Amino acid sequence: MKLIFTILLASGAVALSEPNESWPANAPYNKVFDPWHACMAAEGLAKAGAPDALRTLFLAAYVRLNQPFLGGEGDETMTMIFREVLIAVGDQRFSHALAAQRPEVRAAVQRFLGDYKKAWVKKCPKTAKLLHNVESFDWPMDKAIQNDLKLHPG
Repeated sequence: MKLIFTILLASGAVALSEPNESWPANAPYNKVFDPWHACMAAEGLAKAGAPDALRTLFLAAYVRLNQPFLGGEGDETMTMIFREVLIAVGDQRFSHALAAQRPEVRAAVQRFLGDYKKAWVKKCPKTAKLLHNVESFDWPMDKAIQNDLKLHPG
């Protein structure tokens, strides 16, 4: 038992001693559970190519699609931010950062980039190729949309 405790303690110390990625001290990366505002807060740094800001956008997309309620203006804003960030940082940097994410995160980003097959293939072929093969997920937000359509058909 003492050996297991010692190993756990040592591994925790190693994890804490690893250097963190550098980022501005006032970087707005603390709002991912409020995805709309997280995207707006990280947009400027993401357009500059800050890795943490790009990851914040990606995670915000994933969080938003996992929320079981409808969106609106916030979702439209997120879509606009994703498109502008992709253009600002370029296909190479965006696709490289996105490739490092889990498949479900890539699928969430795909939803916010919109019709990537038509709009992005020529402008951003690496990102389009990466998003072309993402797995389809049954998101809680999709269920909310379906339920709303049942309640308010037409």
